[in-house]
Amino acid sequence: MGIYVTGYAEARVDGKWVCIDFWQPDENGKYHHVPCIEGQSMVAQALEDGCQMENIWTPEDLSERVREMCLHKDGTLIGTKQMDGRPWHMVPGNWFTKADLDQPEYCGFFPRQMVADYLANPDGMEINEDEILYPGEYTELDEESKKGYQYFEYTPQWGSRTILRRMKRNVLARLEAYHDRTYKDITLSDVRVLLTIW
Repeated sequence: MGIYVTGYAEARVDGKWVCIDFWQPDENGKYHHVPCIEGQSMVAQALEDGCQMENIWTPEDLSERVREMCLHKDGTLIGTKQMDGRPWHMVPGNWFTKADLDQPEYCGFFPRQMVADYLANPDGMEINEDEILYPGEYTELDEESKKGYQYFEYTPQWGSRTILRRMKRNVLARLEAYHDRTYKDITLSDVRVLLTIW
């Protein structure tokens, strides 16, 4: 059984947490939650390695909407049963204000032909990060071998940095939409992303 991640964006408004996520109707008119981040092991790894994610006890101050979405079939809240373990995690909103997600994920020297192939078809090809030479490794090469490499900055389409950028973009979109709807002045510092990781 794999890992599954679901993220819920909440904002602190007038002293209590409110879910600011989007809802999308299906063809029958039933509305479904649109998580600010979701995925499996790659997403869990990006969150674990790349951001200030804390493993927390089951939150007692959940917004009403998030609480409704996080119930077992018997009506008990996820994380309250011994078999649940500790599935709750949190990324505080102020992490988004500090994180520099504009930097590339990989900076170094890659095989020249690989870079050329990627630049000719960036949607159809990925660069193999295992082929990177960091500056110290590159300087140890003889002059002839160096000709086969070039410096390149690269962020994989499904890499950790891309996943975290997407999460930040999604949270900002929810903040803007909530402000437009309610005229409440809230910022990233008023936000948290609650995650269930199973």
